[in-house]
Amino acid sequence: MPERETLTFDDLRPYLLLQNGNYLYRIPYRGGFAVLKVYYGSRGTLSRLLKSTENVLLSGQTSYFPQTRRRIELECLEVWSRHGFRVFRTYDVDVIAPDCPPGGYTVFEYVDRPKLGAFMGDGAVPEDERFELWRRWLGEWGRRHEIAIAEREPRLVHENGDGKHVMLLEDGGFLWFDFEMIYRSRAHVDRHVSHEIVQYLWQITKTCSAIAERLIRETVEAYPSPERLQAAVDYFFRHPNHLHRVGRALDRTFSKRARKSTSKYRVAARIADALGSR
Repeated sequence: MPERETLTFDDLRPYLLLQNGNYLYRIPYRGGFAVLKVYYGSRGTLSRLLKSTENVLLSGQTSYFPQTRRRIELECLEVWSRHGFRVFRTYDVDVIAPDCPPGGYTVFEYVDRPKLGAFMGDGAVPEDERFELWRRWLGEWGRRHEIAIAEREPRLVHENGDGKHVMLLEDGGFLWFDFEMIYRSRAHVDRHVSHEIVQYLWQITKTCSAIAERLIRETVEAYPSPERLQAAVDYFFRHPNHLHRVGRALDRTFSKRARKSTSKYRVAARIADALGSR
């Protein structure tokens, strides 16, 4: 048996790429680079326990513990790739370094490409060119949603989906990433898809405010399933769970955040208006 490849670092700090709960390091690897992701190294055990309790019991999501986040991400990478969606490749290597616990990290390929959200907000790119790409992306987005619902597969729903977690590849394809947590219920995958639809549009219209109205309009025109968009609207305004419905009605009435023009409720209302104008 060949000896397992091992990477050893005395200090990872010079390679720090991003700290956002996780630690991401751009490390030298095979003449180029790889990304070492150390899961939730910035949170202590008590903090992870509290967040996990909230997630599992109240939100129906998976936990915040590093081993669970790593396991879920690897599962999602396999499921997405099996269905033809491009995700980061991983390297099966061991890493020995300070604050890099066994079973608490993954080594990914390093890809440096523009993000979907940044591209859509780039005023230097002609608007029609941006929306040509947007329409292509909508086709892939909608295809994944239908597969997730048909197979009742929550791991195909992008729980942390937004324009920062999709890269634009040189060959015209899309690379999706950040799969550490999922909604767990197989019975309610359609609801999870509804949440993802509004989540994506909320984030992208917020950062691309100059073209927000066209983004909504183009989405309604090019997304493969108007019924799925209507379900996303209903999820926010006529939730099938009556307790959720009452809670959201109260939230819309009393929360300043909910009444902002950039809120998810406002995005859902824009989708509804655009659907009504078809």
